[in-house]
Amino acid sequence: MSSHASKAAETPLPAAPNRIGLIAGQGDFPLLIANAARANGVEVIGLGINGFANPELANCVDRIYWLELGQLGRAIELMHQNQVTAATMAGRVPHTSILQYRHFDLRAVKLLAKAINKKADTLLSLVVEEFNREGIQILDSSLFLKSLMPEPGLLTPGRPLTDSEIADVEFGYPIAKVIAGQDIGQTIVVKSGMVIAVEGAEGTDECIRRAGALAGEGCVVVKVSKPRQDLRFDIPVIGRRTIRVMQEARVSALAVSARETLLFHREEILKQAEELGIGIVAITSTPEGIVGLRE
Repeated sequence: MSSHASKAAETPLPAAPNRIGLIAGQGDFPLLIANAARANGVEVIGLGINGFANPELANCVDRIYWLELGQLGRAIELMHQNQVTAATMAGRVPHTSILQYRHFDLRAVKLLAKAINKKADTLLSLVVEEFNREGIQILDSSLFLKSLMPEPGLLTPGRPLTDSEIADVEFGYPIAKVIAGQDIGQTIVVKSGMVIAVEGAEGTDECIRRAGALAGEGCVVVKVSKPRQDLRFDIPVIGRRTIRVMQEARVSALAVSARETLLFHREEILKQAEELGIGIVAITSTPEGIVGLRE
């Protein structure tokens, strides 16, 4: 079990079920949830999406099943077979994957036909409703990992933000919130008071790479939660890969939403960021202004 999962498990979790289903996409998120849940005495039934979920997931759960993307009926059937009444969804599945209907079952196709658009929130909300109708509650995906969400303030004390970086965050943050509120993307990249790149279907990493190619060294990344973030899905995540991509793009600073962004491998990535000269800050907004940026 990772040290991060252990820390996430230090505080007892009220109302946590004794068994959960875990629908897993890409990245470390599903593995960390599984480890932290089991550390809290929760049995985890893993449903890994082939081609996306890390094969290591099998070692982190009590029981594992592998599904193709779009096998919604099969996922529900497995939940019932394992007497699962609460589940969580974690890990990225590229948005454009929904355009590939190769393995979609009839239930998934019918669900897509009901969607008024193909925005992530629209589709995920329909999936949540479908599970709810089957008596399966979709949980807050950060339930077992609350300690990985930073409070407002500077996270890299050895590398504070410069005045120009602070100005770019102040400029970019409200713009990023508007874009996130439209379910377009959660990340923008700015430099010298100019929006260089906006995240679309390509995802955060490619957005950052594109900004580096366009504007060169010294860009500032602003990654935010949605104005009414649904913690059951699509929570902003920062991990080791994000830091590697920022290094590649020669990014100088990163701002994230406090209390609504998960920082995986926190000590490691913050130490690495400082060594690379990248400043990281967690911020939130109030009627009085942005909190955490200048503290």
